[in-house]
Amino acid sequence: MVLKRIKNLRYLVLVGIMLFLSFSLFGCDVGTIENYVPEYDDGYTITNYDVSITVDDEKVMHITETLTADFYEYTKGITRYLPLEQTVGVPNENGDRIIKNYEYEVENFTVLNTEDAYLLDSEYAENGIVFYIAAKGGISPDYDEPIIPYTFSYSYDYYMGDDRINEKDFVYFNIVGTEVNTNIENLTFSVTFPKEFDNSLTQLFVGRYGEGLDGNFDFEISPDGLTLSGSLQNLSYGEAVTLYQPLEQGYFVVERSYVFDIVLLCLFLFAVVMILLLYFKHRRKDVVVDVVEFSAPDGITPTEAGYLYDKTLDGEDISALIVYWASKGYVQIEERGKNIFAKKLQNLPANAKKHEQIFFNALFNGREEVDCGHLNNISPIIGQKCKQAVEREGRGLLLDNSNKYFNLSVWMCLIIYIIGIFRVGLESNDGFSIFIKILIAIVMFLPLFRLPSLEKKKLKMKKSKFWFLKILYMLITLAGGIGIIIYAEGYCDPFFSRIYFLLLPLALYIVFPLLEQYTKTGREYLGRLNGLKQYIEVTEKDKMEMMVKDNPEMFYKILPYAYVLGVSKVYMEKFKDVPLEPPKWLTTTNDVALFTTLLLLNHNMALMSVVLSKTLAVNILKSVAKIAAAATISSIGDGGGGGFSGGGSGGGGIGRF
Repeated sequence: MVLKRIKNLRYLVLVGIMLFLSFSLFGCDVGTIENYVPEYDDGYTITNYDVSITVDDEKVMHITETLTADFYEYTKGITRYLPLEQTVGVPNENGDRIIKNYEYEVENFTVLNTEDAYLLDSEYAENGIVFYIAAKGGISPDYDEPIIPYTFSYSYDYYMGDDRINEKDFVYFNIVGTEVNTNIENLTFSVTFPKEFDNSLTQLFVGRYGEGLDGNFDFEISPDGLTLSGSLQNLSYGEAVTLYQPLEQGYFVVERSYVFDIVLLCLFLFAVVMILLLYFKHRRKDVVVDVVEFSAPDGITPTEAGYLYDKTLDGEDISALIVYWASKGYVQIEERGKNIFAKKLQNLPANAKKHEQIFFNALFNGREEVDCGHLNNISPIIGQKCKQAVEREGRGLLLDNSNKYFNLSVWMCLIIYIIGIFRVGLESNDGFSIFIKILIAIVMFLPLFRLPSLEKKKLKMKKSKFWFLKILYMLITLAGGIGIIIYAEGYCDPFFSRIYFLLLPLALYIVFPLLEQYTKTGREYLGRLNGLKQYIEVTEKDKMEMMVKDNPEMFYKILPYAYVLGVSKVYMEKFKDVPLEPPKWLTTTNDVALFTTLLLLNHNMALMSVVLSKTLAVNILKSVAKIAAAATISSIGDGGGGGFSGGGSGGGGIGRF
């Protein structure tokens, strides 16, 4: 009971890990603003700062900045940091923010007052680029004389790119960024647009990173209606000045490649066609009719019955052959004290099935008898060989094509997600992020690859456990898919971020249980096995006793089939008080010891079945947990592309060196 609770807890923890990965580690800072204020530098003060911006039709900002500062300490010059990646919250009509991640380019950075300053160097910093503008001869204030202001003037082009919002165009720009580390006594600015705009919608804000903005302040519009300008005094360090100007859709003409979107659309449609063909070609046309009966099915061994029942081969399916052989006179089972021995009476006939021969030879291996307590010493390789033999012999019972085409469809969908993630990675310029997101995509598709295995075990599982695992699988897939879509929404509209991408994995969850898995012969045998299991589970004990009184051997012939159907304990429980004669192939001391012997044999076969199963199954939950843990460790510290920067794009910071 305790172990069962621990397993259930593990499942819940796993779901939590997957949700955490999907929504917390995607580098998409949805609606989150952190308080950020740069460290104050009291070694200088900006007395005048003029920003002149001309916006062209392609949304390129041609910017000229002139700043005059008083320096109180020796300084080589100033630094200008310009962000190249930012997460921006764009207001929509309801006042909410649409979170987008943007990448920019800065070109043609030029120092204008070359008689006093020059561009010393530039380097890429985290999410941006820093330009070092040096004063010729440096700045050495004379503390005995009045401070002489020093002026720097420079220009650059800021390429904003496509806003990827279909409802409108806009300029949402930090005229002054949040990372200016000193006070600005006087700010003047002007922004010239390429054509007319509705200035009644213009909004200008001032505020620090993550704080509530102080509201609109006054600005002027030029007579031609193209330029807005304004001024502001006494800006504290870390305060941003932000312009938000909504514009009609199509105001800017920004070139954008839709090659990836077209490729993804074609692949998406191809995957839909594949899933439809999978369904219509391999859908189940006939149902399995359960035939309730109390007899061992002729023509198939317990191993084949177990394989047919859940479409997979477990260790217990193989170990059940020992009792099966004993009932046919090839093996004698003897109780000696606390030990049980299997003694070979004769070799299997020449027409015995291949999997029987493999296991029989491995079990005795030149010996006349074996201690059943040591059955777990049999090599797992034997289990794999038996599996291969049963699969070959079972081709007349099961259909493989539906599973094969289903797996191809899953691979197709996974490839689409990986291509989409790669496309997002190109937009975000973050190779590590691509690796993490692809890892998460693989994790989210692992349950789909394991879905056939889960469906195979459906008949042996309790319904509650089966549905719990199936819902868990779907949660993992949905969580991963929604997380990737949210991540893509920030970088690469219009196609990959759409929610209908989730239709692909969901369709596969719906379609697979509707596919045909059995041949006509396989359906007939499965109906008999289902009927036998139902009879064992629901028939009253006294009725079953009457069935075996006239033919006691029937009880023992059914036993190995009850074992592979997962109802051997129920079966033996109903007969434990019945005075049955021991079968000829079982040597025991008395009737009470008969069931003790059978239970002990059942336990020993279970021990062996664990070993035989080592190469026959993969535990999906362990695999997911390991990958999820690796993704969690690898993702810590993944910044995901810059800060909110006072609301808009651009801005950046000013400092000195």
